Amino acid sequence: MKNRKMVVLALASMTLMSSLFATATFAGPPKKSPGKKAPSKKPAPKVDTVADGKKVYEKYGCGNCHAIGGKGGNSGPDLSKVGAEAKHDIKFFTEKVKNPKASNPDSTMPGYEDSIKGKDLTNIAAFLKSLK
Repeated sequence: MKNRKMVVLALASMTLMSSLFATATFAGPPKKSPGKKAPSKKPAPKVDTVADGKKVYEKYGCGNCHAIGGKGGNSGPDLSKVGAEAKHDIKFFTEKVKNPKASNPDSTMPGYEDSIKGKDLTNIAAFLKSLK
């Protein structure tokens, strides 16, 4: 009688463990609860993107009008800490380079919509965002 209880208990334990294992293995990832989103973290611009953006900045002579760290022109705003402003994200800089007058009608900066495009535009925006 005692052996029979041990066998039943052992079989019940093995059945339970098998069931738990199968559920964990085949159930897939845990479901997200509705209405809750994972916090969105925007990745920092890649170092090579920032370095390439600096090359674009130099190629188009931006330093003739803008200073960074005390080096460059003074007819345009100093850009040394322009990326520190929370509202200055990649999209902001992309639009600012393409059409500066869109956000500031009095801007004397020419628009670069026709000359800085694609990857160069993304890279210069990443470079400007990195200036803090």
